[in-house]
Amino acid sequence: MEYQRVLVSDKRRIGRGVLAIILLVGGMFGMTLGAVQIAFRVDAALGLSGYTASIHVAAMLPIALLIPWSMLIQRWLYGVRAASLTSVLNVFRTAVFGKAVLIVVPLWAINLVVSNLVMDNATTTWSTVSLASVFLVTLLLTPLQAAGEEYGYRGLVFRVAASWATGPRTALLLGVAVSSIVFAVVHFSTDPWVNLYYLVFASTLAIITWRSGGLEIGIVIHAVNNTIGFLFLLVIHADFTAANDRSDGVGSAIMLLPCVLHIAITAWVWWQTRSSGPALTPGDGQDPRAE
Repeated sequence: MEYQRVLVSDKRRIGRGVLAIILLVGGMFGMTLGAVQIAFRVDAALGLSGYTASIHVAAMLPIALLIPWSMLIQRWLYGVRAASLTSVLNVFRTAVFGKAVLIVVPLWAINLVVSNLVMDNATTTWSTVSLASVFLVTLLLTPLQAAGEEYGYRGLVFRVAASWATGPRTALLLGVAVSSIVFAVVHFSTDPWVNLYYLVFASTLAIITWRSGGLEIGIVIHAVNNTIGFLFLLVIHADFTAANDRSDGVGSAIMLLPCVLHIAITAWVWWQTRSSGPALTPGDGQDPRAE
């Protein structure tokens, strides 16, 4: 079966799927709220202000924890083994990951540099300690934060929504649509350009997950995008609070550049799998839902 079809059964279990999505999103915001409160107390005790390493940890770590949280929800509500959320082979495929790194890193580095040079990023004063500490947190936690979103939205939500339809094509479309909309909604943007970007970002990564049979390529794209983006903002001493503003008016047509790049990468993955089709679970009786 295809990656997103692993949760399919003889019943649609829509209520269970809605509960899974609520648990995923609620868990993410609950952990984030708790982490932010701890960060504020730590900064107050240390006499720190502004965007600090503690706040950065609070923004990254709870989302990184979506990796085990998504697996737990899948195991609890559907009885499907945790490892299957990674790929159709139940393992993290290092060869797929490595090939994606070689292709994605240079393309996204150019894209992010060009996009950020065109955009008017507000700058602020950073202390050496703050720069160094946020830099370290970015390197350590941002790739995991990006992976957490992939496991949560291109993994669990994609599968849950796809299980609500019986036909393969309808299931795929439903899975892509629901996972993309939920991903865009949880970012709370009111800007049409930003929301367009989130929808393209999410839908293309969902299609890549379907065609490649796992989350590895999406993790690379997401991790490179977020990590290099944060590092570039640090280099130019950008104001992180302003950079994370998603209110109406912050977006522009420059966001079409990464959208085109996402579509191009998706087309490349589709072309690479044109003969084999979407990757499937093993056909030798090894059901990923089994123990």
